[in-house]
Amino acid sequence: MKYRILAVLFVCVLLLACSSEKEADLESFPNNWELVILDSIQVDYLGTVDGGDFRNGKGVFFNFQENKLIEFESSGEISHETSYPTDGPGKVQYPTQLRYSKEGSLFAASFMGWLYELNMDLTLKQEIKLPFPSEAKDGGGLLRNLEYWNDSLISFYPGRDGANPYDPHFFRDHFLLEKIDPKTGGSLPIIKTPSTSRYSTDKYYERPWVQFGIFDNILHLVLSNETMIHTYDLSTGGEYLNTIDFQPSKFMDNGEHSEKYQYISGTKMLDGRVRQLFVTDKGVVITYTEGIDEDTFIQNELNNPKNFPKYKDFQNQILKIISPEGLLSNEINVPYRIGRIMNIESVDKPFYAVRDDEYLEEEQDFVTFYKLQLVNK
Repeated sequence: MKYRILAVLFVCVLLLACSSEKEADLESFPNNWELVILDSIQVDYLGTVDGGDFRNGKGVFFNFQENKLIEFESSGEISHETSYPTDGPGKVQYPTQLRYSKEGSLFAASFMGWLYELNMDLTLKQEIKLPFPSEAKDGGGLLRNLEYWNDSLISFYPGRDGANPYDPHFFRDHFLLEKIDPKTGGSLPIIKTPSTSRYSTDKYYERPWVQFGIFDNILHLVLSNETMIHTYDLSTGGEYLNTIDFQPSKFMDNGEHSEKYQYISGTKMLDGRVRQLFVTDKGVVITYTEGIDEDTFIQNELNNPKNFPKYKDFQNQILKIISPEGLLSNEINVPYRIGRIMNIESVDKPFYAVRDDEYLEEEQDFVTFYKLQLVNK
């Protein structure tokens, strides 16, 4: 009886400790933030930023027109600038997705699926060739779906066993990512769509885009037109852990379709869309656009390509932070003069985003990056 009482007391103390720890997490995670522009830097380069990364005090971006990479310091000074041939020896074809490893190695992927490792001076170190070709012809564009983890590349590289990423049930029936050995090109398929996602069913929806990020052994993945963040443990081969709904107050969705390959977003209305995903030690940061309802879309003829720039007049660009415990921040409005965020390494540290000169209707002979900070209100 004595030991039974002691065991009950121990369990009670453990439950109280867990409860206190949970309350401490709730109290330590602020849910009211704002985005502040601290400063800006100018990179002496005339051209566009078509994908990039920033880590450990340096950044790199790609210019599509010149098939060129430009690496710069946090001061704005260019450290390396390299153009690539698109055929023949040393070819590097349109490396729109760029990712530094913690150690400073730079990996790249093109929108057509080609994978590269680059030297410190941005010259080509090697092309990483898998045993099968990628079947993606749009590969994610500028989306964040390339990571380096435990000496392996993790990539959205569909095509194993001839799988067609444009099939309406690709996301239900196939692995989403490849774990790749950069030295050999050998790879293993990992990460399945969980049952919490509508894309695990036999229903038809518009094709989403994949984005993911990794911190330690935990991979967080989103499909662009769902409000779900799916979490997996890479140390156990990609075992599914849980799903968190980031609960936007507005996120337009055209819903289930009656037919295969039916597209509604962009013709009658505009879906909400996750734009960027960053995984940090203190949680996941996402940016998304809210989407545009059917009446507004039709009245303003937003299906006309000349009116595409007007999308920004009718929907907000939002940033939200989700803690490791699933706690949600407020919705932080991101002004459209702030363009693509290069990376967010920590919610406590400044980060950089390219200024959208086109939106501001300003022509400059240099590229401007805003230095930003998330601040507790």
